Amino acid sequence: MNNLVTELRRRNVFRVAAAYALISWILIEAGSVLLPTFGAPEWVFRAYVLVVLAGFVVAMIIAWIFEVTPDGVRLERDVDRSNGPTQSRGKMNAAIIALLVLALGVSVTFNVTGIRNSSDPSADRPLWDSIAVLPFSSRSTDEENQYFADGIHDDILTRLADVDSLRVISRTSVNEYRDTTKNAREIGRELGVSTIVEGAVQRSGDQVRITVQLIDATTDEHIWAQAYDKALTIENVFDIQSEISSQIALSLRAALTTEEALRIAAAPTNNIKAYAEYVRGRNNLSTRSFTSLQAARQNFSNAIELDPNYAQAHAALAQTLLVTLSNHKSIPANDAFSMATDSIDRALEIDSGLGEAYAVRGLMQTMQWQPTRAGNGNVEAAASFRRAIELSPSLADTYVWFATLRADEGEVNSAIELLTTALSIDPLSRIPYVNLPSYYAMRGQNEETVQRLLQAIALFPDWSTPYNYLSGHLQKLGRLDESVAWGIQEMALSQDPLAGSSLIGIYQDFGHEQAVIEFIESFPQDHPVYPIGKSYRHYIMRDYEETIDELEQLSDHSELSLKFAYPLLIGASILVKDYDRAYDYILRSDPVLASDTNISIDRKNVDSAVILAFIEQKRNRPRQAEELLRQALPVVEKLPRLGMSGHGIKDVHILTLQGRLGAAIEALLAAVDEGFVSSTGFDAWPFDEDPIIEPLRSDPRFPDIERRMNEKIEAMRRNVERAQESGDWSELLAKSEVI
Repeated sequence: MNNLVTELRRRNVFRVAAAYALISWILIEAGSVLLPTFGAPEWVFRAYVLVVLAGFVVAMIIAWIFEVTPDGVRLERDVDRSNGPTQSRGKMNAAIIALLVLALGVSVTFNVTGIRNSSDPSADRPLWDSIAVLPFSSRSTDEENQYFADGIHDDILTRLADVDSLRVISRTSVNEYRDTTKNAREIGRELGVSTIVEGAVQRSGDQVRITVQLIDATTDEHIWAQAYDKALTIENVFDIQSEISSQIALSLRAALTTEEALRIAAAPTNNIKAYAEYVRGRNNLSTRSFTSLQAARQNFSNAIELDPNYAQAHAALAQTLLVTLSNHKSIPANDAFSMATDSIDRALEIDSGLGEAYAVRGLMQTMQWQPTRAGNGNVEAAASFRRAIELSPSLADTYVWFATLRADEGEVNSAIELLTTALSIDPLSRIPYVNLPSYYAMRGQNEETVQRLLQAIALFPDWSTPYNYLSGHLQKLGRLDESVAWGIQEMALSQDPLAGSSLIGIYQDFGHEQAVIEFIESFPQDHPVYPIGKSYRHYIMRDYEETIDELEQLSDHSELSLKFAYPLLIGASILVKDYDRAYDYILRSDPVLASDTNISIDRKNVDSAVILAFIEQKRNRPRQAEELLRQALPVVEKLPRLGMSGHGIKDVHILTLQGRLGAAIEALLAAVDEGFVSSTGFDAWPFDEDPIIEPLRSDPRFPDIERRMNEKIEAMRRNVERAQESGDWSELLAKSEVI
């Protein structure tokens, strides 16, 4: 063994090995940078490394057989060693040292200065973790083909939404770019995404052609494009959609779990007619009008009849029923919940991994829990929402509905986070733009609320809802003239007869009873709230007995009309001192308060709890009243005083009912200093008739408080009358934009 080592050293094999190792290091480092620069695929680099390594064996053989001498390269056996070692060793040592210095220089240059990273084309690319799939265009004038194109688009969106590593912009937002002339860079910037998908669909007889392209939104360059020509069968349609979705995920380097890959490959139905009905239903559901929801319900029922195992159609039918109940109250709650439960259960029986079904279940559980907030329905709803997010992380509705639940639980910060996430997925969805300001109002950030509602109006100038919210918020801030200005804008935009109804209280404060009467008389007689309007006329004229008589003659109140009837019945009953009747009505309106024990008071029912405490005192039940007030005060102390989530002067009411009259008058002074001018936005009666604060009226400070309030109201009344006479509301509208 020692002889072999000696011989290897004598023949310079070790020196050649060291020199080759350094040369190999330099070659591999250079290749790792230069080959990708010229677009070489990875296999070329792997082959390059293998060739360099194979050269090592060749170099060792050559070093064993040949030697460099002053007379040139000779076979080792021909070298004369009688004069001692050859001069090649010294030269080789110098070469090795030089190569070592060169190798270190190359390594430092490539790895420390960043040349290696900058040479990789993918290093300059954005992180492709977000995508907007624009509506697919129809290359046909046939309306049926547009439905078909919408279906392809919707299905690809649904499949991609199940990929956890992608943020997929929702249908609502991307539909704003139908037939757009904007380029990918503009759309990407507006939606906050790094990639855009565009597509087109053409049907011709029993053939279909689908073209699709994936675009880098930062450079407007194509990442991938493909055209598909297939026979028009349901199998081919879903195969194409699955292939497109998989190719998009692959092109974006999205990591797919096994479950996600299976969902992308799954076909939701094997019936093309059922698929067409489902697509029509989705379009109708997104509109949310009463007639479109009725049509959607029929579409989904048709789809289920054609394919009873169509899980998505069952889930969508349940959502339609719940939205119809929530938005239009045109279906009894028990019927809606019963039918929705059956549909959700059937959807999950067919497909236990359908995120949409879990989201709709969470919505239903939230709606069932909200009226009484008793039991663990909120916990079950939260679990359903979490499961939906786990399965379909880009389903924006889930976050919106989950936020509503969290807000009702008093978890306002969580609600804001959820809505912020919803907007990152669906940045042009309207509902979060009015829900989010209401959550800021719950935190007492009233000016932030104003500015966010103004932002919603700027984004959706033809949508009446943010005008309604802003008008109501300003009324409760004591800015009555601005409230009227925005309420007038709402009425000009909305076809809803209830538009502008919040202004009735302000007109009362201004002494404009005729304006209230005109509003009531212009109300459609076939509207469910019309009978309440007639009774309200008696109420504002302070004919409370007549108000009660008329409302009690209405034998069949709808849920919507009861929402307006109960405050009038409670207020009128108290003002005529019929406290037993008032007690009955307040428990009907807020069943949470019906229990004699374990009453839970929160921001949702604290107003009713304080009124109930007043009623209990009048009914000679001081213990019950005391307990209600004890629980109500800390709740009120955490609420903002003013704004859409404000309590008004509930602290004044509580302190008065507790007999702490000095503290109550101080609280009233603080309220007026803060901007409180009127009770009509908060309570069932005007300030001058408020029965709860009656003991305060004898305080010598009370007349001055009332005078200050009336002076502010009078100034705002004059502002409104000037705007009405000129028809120019711009000055009052502009006041809201100044912080």
